[in-house]
Amino acid sequence: MTELFALFLAGLALFFHGVGGIRSHLNGLGSRRLRKQLSRWARHPVLAGAWGFLFGAITQSSTAVAFILTGLVSGGLMTTARALPIVAWANLGTAVLVFFVSFNLHLAFLYVLGVSGLALAFNVGAARFRPVIAALFSVGLLFFGLQMMKSAFAPLSGFAWFGDLVAFIHGSVLATFVLGMLLRLLVQSSSAIAVIAIALAHGGLFSGEQAAMMMYGTGVGVGLSVFLLSSNLRGVPRQLALYQAVINGASGLTLCALFYVEKLTGVPLAIGLAERLTSDDSLRLAFAFLFLQSTAVCAALLFSRFAVQWLEKLSPPTDEQDLSRPRFLSDEALADPESALDLVEKEQLHLLGHLNGQLATVREETASSATVSAEVLHRAVAAVGAEVEVFLRELAGLEVDHQTSRRVLALERRLALIGSLNDTVHAFVETFTRLRAGPPLDGTFVDNLAESLNTLILSALDAAGSGDPGDIDLLLRMTADRGDLMERLRRNLLAGPQPLDHHQKSHLFYLTSLFERAVWLLRQLGVAQQSLDASSATDTKS
Repeated sequence: MTELFALFLAGLALFFHGVGGIRSHLNGLGSRRLRKQLSRWARHPVLAGAWGFLFGAITQSSTAVAFILTGLVSGGLMTTARALPIVAWANLGTAVLVFFVSFNLHLAFLYVLGVSGLALAFNVGAARFRPVIAALFSVGLLFFGLQMMKSAFAPLSGFAWFGDLVAFIHGSVLATFVLGMLLRLLVQSSSAIAVIAIALAHGGLFSGEQAAMMMYGTGVGVGLSVFLLSSNLRGVPRQLALYQAVINGASGLTLCALFYVEKLTGVPLAIGLAERLTSDDSLRLAFAFLFLQSTAVCAALLFSRFAVQWLEKLSPPTDEQDLSRPRFLSDEALADPESALDLVEKEQLHLLGHLNGQLATVREETASSATVSAEVLHRAVAAVGAEVEVFLRELAGLEVDHQTSRRVLALERRLALIGSLNDTVHAFVETFTRLRAGPPLDGTFVDNLAESLNTLILSALDAAGSGDPGDIDLLLRMTADRGDLMERLRRNLLAGPQPLDHHQKSHLFYLTSLFERAVWLLRQLGVAQQSLDASSATDTKS
């Protein structure tokens, strides 16, 4: 008996490792190119449903698909309304695994496991195909683990205690429904639980009806799982999670109700239809799971008219999600590189404005009125900056003239400087806050640093926005090297009459160093602006 239990545990471990491997090795689904393509497909309901089904079949997790779509919606590449059908049809795609399991493909998947495993061990194949080979190896592990679980159940009928257990749970379909619901909280994969239910039925522990009810319980389990796991989510991620919970919960309760109606009236419904479709027990259960996921799609279609409004009321978008969306970029603008570069310049100016927003959270005259935290603004600049960087790379890959290429390079340099400034200003704000939270300190010096940095960033905004040589020259003169002056101020402060502890001295030294770095970066920004204006002037002359 101990050997059988060990065999079952080993098979279960291989099964879940295979499921996880498929997801992790196909993480290319999150690439920007495919995300952009997916946003185009989502404009057509039929294509959206087809690709949702495909992604659900590949990842075996509608939650993973929802995660990919969360990035699209948060980045402004797709609306919530277009994302919902993909989430719904991804549920139906997860039924593919259950149907594969119901067929006897053991030998075929042993070959898949062996060939892909050897290819990975000896580095066979091009590097770009290795994620696919690794995913195939995970598929082989999944089915090999399933076969081990089936082998573990096969001898159980010879044990006396097994007969007693079967007699005890015989006919208790409600218990298996609750079991499926609870397992979904732990396993986080409805198709995996369906496979386990088939294995249990194959071993004789459950009847076909009990195994089907265990699958139906996973629908309600999705809803419970979402409310537990998404409690810390806000905005769009929680919207998609709630939508998934509602359609799956509705499908689970509907199939459970139909089961009891069928038992009481004798009218063949879901279970009866599965029995008429096939005489194979495993295929019947596969159809039962298919009916569950199909009902989730039907529930999605019924809720489609008012789903978006309902979800936005329950979980409105957060400030960070709004700020993390590019304001000016448009994929359609890539058809006209010059217009696209104009949009990039506007986006970068918008990002520079967020740097002042971070300082506003600690400046004395604006701290009380700041509505967005510096941390949120810092992450938003980083997120939009990443989108701008990819946008510029795509522009650089187009066939453009020499002047346009120079302008792309200048904007790439300016974006890198904005990214460095973002990190520096964020560290400045954090250090400033630590100083304020410590022992009382004469804040004149540190307040002056914050005000000076704010003035310099405003000057950089004016220079970048106007492109006026006078504004750029003013910025360059304001950011000229004053290292000796800063060193004297630092020494005078540390040696002043006010006693400072070790932490205060360390924070003050770091704060002044960050200020100097920010000034240097702003000067480089002015130089980059001169280069950008020179590129634009060359374009005008041409």
